[in-house]
Amino acid sequence: MRVFLVFLTVLVWSSTAAAFEGELRATLSSPQGIAAEVRARYGGNGDVRMDLQSSDAEGKPVLQTTIMPSEGSSYYTIAHQQKVIVEMPYSALAATSHQVTGSGEDADLEVEKLGKEMVSGVETQHVRILDKDNDAVIDLWLTRKYPPDLWTRAFRGRHLGLEMSDDERTKAMMKYGVKPGFSMKMRVEQAGGVPVVFLVKEVKRAPVPAKVFELPEGYLRVQGPAVPRP
Repeated sequence: MRVFLVFLTVLVWSSTAAAFEGELRATLSSPQGIAAEVRARYGGNGDVRMDLQSSDAEGKPVLQTTIMPSEGSSYYTIAHQQKVIVEMPYSALAATSHQVTGSGEDADLEVEKLGKEMVSGVETQHVRILDKDNDAVIDLWLTRKYPPDLWTRAFRGRHLGLEMSDDERTKAMMKYGVKPGFSMKMRVEQAGGVPVVFLVKEVKRAPVPAKVFELPEGYLRVQGPAVPRP
């Protein structure tokens, strides 16, 4: 959970509104190898679909899909092997967002700028963040070539004010001396854990058919858990 929140915090800091239609391909890996293949597709109207291809304990392929419509109050997680669609309220993501939103100015961080490096054929600025609050080291390889919000949209959508305001983002970036940018590569290592790396293989602008964001037919539809009230 802590690793997820650290990643989510990084994604929030990198967030900004930008129009983009196309596709992102990336890998999630650890020292043991590639754990998952990530494919995110962005519709021109704001819809987002993320497919996560991994393997189970027996090495069999597992495909999980998340579809986040730009309209409505729900998003959907799809387990293709079980043919189950779980409808989840966006408010559940908002509850998680509250754990990290606004943490930028209060966090105990040190930032090192380590120069320019090429990642998947794109020139990036390598930045290392020492997060003393979470006892973590976060490396980012940032570029201005692509919209900074692509990761945020893939993991949290663009709904119900989940993204940091421009003012809050700008203040956080200015405090730590980092300009907003899209992360071509992210590496997080926490004390007692193993490093986890997101590596972008390709980002391309291209029309995405509306049918990509349609829910599959013949799957069992269930409601996810409601967000508990405080």
